[in-house]
Amino acid sequence: MSRRTILSALVLAVIAPAMAAQGAQGSNSPVQVTNIQVTSLVPDLQNNQLIATATMTLDIAGNEVTRIVNFPVALAGLPNPKGPCPILHLSLGPINLQLLGLIVNLDNCKNGPVTVDITAVPGGGLLGDLLCDVAGLLNGGLNLTQVLAALNVQQIAALESGLTNLLNQILDTALATAKAVGPGQTPKGSCPILHLMVGAIHLDLLGLNVDTSKICLDITAQPAGGLLGNLLCQLADLLNNPVKNASAINTLLGLIDLLLSGP
Repeated sequence: MSRRTILSALVLAVIAPAMAAQGAQGSNSPVQVTNIQVTSLVPDLQNNQLIATATMTLDIAGNEVTRIVNFPVALAGLPNPKGPCPILHLSLGPINLQLLGLIVNLDNCKNGPVTVDITAVPGGGLLGDLLCDVAGLLNGGLNLTQVLAALNVQQIAALESGLTNLLNQILDTALATAKAVGPGQTPKGSCPILHLMVGAIHLDLLGLNVDTSKICLDITAQPAGGLLGNLLCQLADLLNNPVKNASAINTLLGLIDLLLSGP
């Protein structure tokens, strides 16, 4: 008998009576996103955008799980009045991760992409000058393919590394300042696990002013989407009364540990 078959039998024996799942909030949540790190930006010239590859690290009931996610980064120029140079408008994601019925989504709190507006202070540095040039080319009607063709190898490398570092600082700030709030929009048939919201962010980075939209991080579980989603919905409900449900919580934590650590 396979481990998955044994585990399924244990789940049926322990939590067969269905419980009405209620979302856990804040420190009671069995799932936390501990890190999102963008590792690369690659041009997707067919769709006139960049594709970001990121490593997302989750803490699921004490188990560290790492998954790779990809999301689009669209670039657009901004009007260039006199004074500080409005450089770029970036549109990120949304970022979506699905794992055995567990769904993690990062968006602008309205199911849309997170937006980032970048303004350079004159004389702010190499990256600001480069981004001003890119924005000027985009404002002139060129697409991403034509813009990249106008840059040399060193400029392309600087653009990709600069935007990667910029995105990581935004994501780091979002995770560090996120606050647990009431449940967001939960898909039908799912139970809310965690809903974090970050207000608009303003950063001053090496002569670049960065302003973002709101950022929301939603974690939901779908009992019908997979065994992990089923277990987490039950656990989220039990955590509403951890003292009374201590024994059942420990049993579920053991099952989740077995599911995530075994082949």
